[in-house]
Amino acid sequence: MKQKTIFIDGLGLVEGHFSGVGQYILGILRGIDEILESDKYAGRPAPEVCVIVPRNTVAKFRTYGFRHIGCKSFPLSFRVMSALWYRGKLPPIDLWCGRGTYIFPRFVSMPLLFSKSALVIFDLSFELYRQYSDEGNAVFLSKRVKNSVKTTKKIIAISENARKEIVAFYKLKPSDVVVATPATDPALFYRRSADEIEHVKRKYGIQGDYILALSNLEPRKNLDTLVDVYCRLPKSITDKTALLLVGVSGWKTEKLFQDIVEKAEAGYNIIRPASYVLDKDKPAIISGAKMLVYPSHYEGFGMPPLEALACGVPVISADNSSLPEVVGKAGALIPSDDKDKLLETMRQYLDTIDAKTAVTATTGPEQARKFDWVKSAQTFLDVAQEIEK
Repeated sequence: MKQKTIFIDGLGLVEGHFSGVGQYILGILRGIDEILESDKYAGRPAPEVCVIVPRNTVAKFRTYGFRHIGCKSFPLSFRVMSALWYRGKLPPIDLWCGRGTYIFPRFVSMPLLFSKSALVIFDLSFELYRQYSDEGNAVFLSKRVKNSVKTTKKIIAISENARKEIVAFYKLKPSDVVVATPATDPALFYRRSADEIEHVKRKYGIQGDYILALSNLEPRKNLDTLVDVYCRLPKSITDKTALLLVGVSGWKTEKLFQDIVEKAEAGYNIIRPASYVLDKDKPAIISGAKMLVYPSHYEGFGMPPLEALACGVPVISADNSSLPEVVGKAGALIPSDDKDKLLETMRQYLDTIDAKTAVTATTGPEQARKFDWVKSAQTFLDVAQEIEK
């Protein structure tokens, strides 16, 4: 029997702001493309994989250069299709795209009339940590994810911790939820040369040494704790080593920004890049850091620590949710609410930074290689094959 076409919702791939969800979709699709290349080269039967995109984003989809993944143009603009999806007003999309197996990688499914589907849920912050969420987004997700779970055959989580939380919260059978983690691309995330680091630092107006905080600026990331602890370091350290905050502004950031401005005006060495850091420059920004500190209260996965480890940069991370899975034994893990322990660990790292960096140059990439896009892409294909039976 011929395998049904696998359709994947591509809205997150072609939207204007390329979010972490978009990065995940792109990584999975590139992994699938690699699997299909191997299958076709070896003469093995391979499924047809098709990404659903709005009619005015086909050109953008083609810039990704997939060899074996096509697209199905939906007869609506991105703006209209997104608005209808958000309001739950889309018509059954398999009436247009055809019968197949559908995978929805953005928390919320689309209506189907005669096809089966799988759903990706990245985390449950909107349910378990509502105080850190944008309220409007949390209300939307709380209602719509619950409804989507009822209509899907399989759930894909991005970490073992997220899988356990999803099973418990929605009262699902453990076998109904599988894990397909994100990963780093070793062709991009590796320690960059001193010349490249200096070039990129000049591009963004960054001078001298720095401790890196890489995340969206929102309450869940706990950057207020990091800023406070950094300012408790001896002045002899902070004068030589800045705290560099890299990331886009999220929600509920007024108090954080006010605190940063006040501390900067008081002479503390807290800086931000002169402009938005492009993805292609991120590995050099990471490679130039003394270390990355990531005190987040909760993560579905936590890409910045993994990216830093892939670049051989020492990592201090919170010890909650999925972060121990990501960091493993390659970095330090501390409670997100223990400022004294964070201060002690940062001091210890800075006092022995050359030795820490020498060790992480080996252990960091080793930890990063435990996560693989092709392996996760195969999970997507296996899920599609299972639910179509």
